[in-house]
Amino acid sequence: MDPLQAEDPRRIGGYQLLGRLGAGGMGTVYLGRSPAGLPVAIKLVHTELADEPSFRTRFAREVTAARAVSGAFTAPVIDADPNARSPWLVTAFLPGMTLHEAVIRHGPFPIPAVYALGASLAEALVSVHRVGVVHRDLKPANVILAPDGPRLIDFGIAHAADAAVVTRTGSVVGSPGFLAPEQAVGGATGPASDVFALGAVLTFAATGESPFGRGGAPALIYRVVHDAPRLDGVQDPELRALLAACLDKNPWNRPDPGHVLGRLAAHAPAAEVLHGTGWLPDSVADGIARAEQPATLPAPGRRRFLALGGGAVAAVATGGVAVALLTRTGGSDAAASPSPIVLSPTPTPTATPGEPKRRWSRSFPGDPYDGLGVGSGIVVVSGDEGNLYGLTASTGKQRWHHKVGDRGAGAATWRTPVIAGRRLYVGWPDTNGLLYSFDVVTGQEHWRFTVPFDARMPAVSGGLVWIGGGDGALHAVDAATGAARWSRAIGNVLSGRPFATGGTVFADTTTALYALDAVTGKTRWKASMPGGAVAPVAANGVVYCADKEGELYALGAADGKQRWKFVGGTSIGLPYVSGGVVYVADGSGNMNALDAATGKTRWSVPTGEQSVGRAAVGDGLVCFSAGSGLTAVDAATGRVRWEGGIGGEVRGEPAIANGLVHVACETGRIYAYTAKGA
Repeated sequence: MDPLQAEDPRRIGGYQLLGRLGAGGMGTVYLGRSPAGLPVAIKLVHTELADEPSFRTRFAREVTAARAVSGAFTAPVIDADPNARSPWLVTAFLPGMTLHEAVIRHGPFPIPAVYALGASLAEALVSVHRVGVVHRDLKPANVILAPDGPRLIDFGIAHAADAAVVTRTGSVVGSPGFLAPEQAVGGATGPASDVFALGAVLTFAATGESPFGRGGAPALIYRVVHDAPRLDGVQDPELRALLAACLDKNPWNRPDPGHVLGRLAAHAPAAEVLHGTGWLPDSVADGIARAEQPATLPAPGRRRFLALGGGAVAAVATGGVAVALLTRTGGSDAAASPSPIVLSPTPTPTATPGEPKRRWSRSFPGDPYDGLGVGSGIVVVSGDEGNLYGLTASTGKQRWHHKVGDRGAGAATWRTPVIAGRRLYVGWPDTNGLLYSFDVVTGQEHWRFTVPFDARMPAVSGGLVWIGGGDGALHAVDAATGAARWSRAIGNVLSGRPFATGGTVFADTTTALYALDAVTGKTRWKASMPGGAVAPVAANGVVYCADKEGELYALGAADGKQRWKFVGGTSIGLPYVSGGVVYVADGSGNMNALDAATGKTRWSVPTGEQSVGRAAVGDGLVCFSAGSGLTAVDAATGRVRWEGGIGGEVRGEPAIANGLVHVACETGRIYAYTAKGA
């Protein structure tokens, strides 16, 4: 939990505020105390969102509907004021763990437990739909396994914000792998959409996988719309048939929740059992029992979940610090990940992972969509409103600011700052494109170079800067003067992340990886990659390059011949090479350390998340994002040193320098953590 900031209120309604739990696109979440002394979570809606036309009307309607929801397996809103200058709502603590956490940590549920869970959730949907609310984001992270039974959270309230966000951005609301086909293509949603999601959630509980597998959002959405669900892992024929009916592509063919409830309840334990944990596997029930505590203010080492409309908040108190992890419902709060990541308890002699220790944080307008760069004691952040900021890395104090472009987050994301010595280089996708050079310490502009169409991310080495443009060419520029050296047409640059070393610049395209003479631009070799080359890196005579088919290639830097290949499954992350090791995420949500010479796996760390970001390496650590969390592991062994959530999706990749880990979050906040943890 963060302390209240100067601009934060001290009371909202009749509730005393104690600290900040997190912030997201919809508002800020505070830990509070009710007049009777009970702990509550209070969400204060952003003023600018409240100023949206008709937002208050929608918000009031959704709050009224959500407060009307009643049922044994739901967690309704307990207080709200839609008419306040900044509308707010209040919910209570729920002890327990999410279904996602339970399955990831303890494995798939036995069939009787799946029937029990399904009956509970179907009854919850009946309660929700009865008052005209459609959940629209039913997923394992929104199911809490509490000591008194399962609870469905995060219903109703988000719709008020979603309507505004979707209208502005055209976004799809929901979680890939668990959203209905009509939702995936931006169509109308209704109760049948929740039934589809229920089928996907129960498949996950029974098999440990979504019925549409793993992978990035585009792949999952494609499968949801076009592919048949994979139900071969569901061993019970009757359950498999019911899930297939729920997962029918045509919403008119799906059974209604009442029908699903009847079929599931016929095989579920007695009703009184469902109000406890006796229906769960012993290991899960034990974990819930350990999380339970009296409804007082959070105590060290205990885990609690807050049921919040518009976003489930997993609040974890470890060593006296409460951390909030917001899960996105469409365009509202924080990260679009399948589930929250939950902090482990405070370190013990058994080497349990610790927590990150925050040195400082700073907020900015907009979304730091392209991450950050660190060098010469400065953190440089590029925002989605055309702004570039330079901060003192040790304190977060702003040193300088430039307005360098006008295009927002909808523009191509190639503005990640690159720092070499005191020079800062950044490409910006303006009307044509511009490559800027600044003094990273003072912010003074050195020069700018026009790139045809969009300017992408540069590479710097040996007095030259190379940058790709939307014209399909790679351009070489003098690093000191900004004068053009050469341009080489090689095709449509895919990721815009060239890499230069040892007199060679490697460039990725939609069909091949090119090795060009750094000084002349002449092609030295070309390696065909049908899936498309992405983000090459090179070291010790080998270039490592991912492709769009989920594979990582190691090629000789001099001749382009394959040394080895690592298959990452449905997808592969961007590689990072350091100290003879290649660090890369695979499609199953693992961060892997591969021997750079042989490709042999040295260690692999499962994260429980489908979206794992590129690693940063330094101070003996490998640091990477997973969903809305940040994890640091020992570079030699893969042992988790610390992990925790930052309240939103990580932008770009972390950076480690001078004992600090810097990371940008979609909420518009930059964080600096002590690399060694608490």
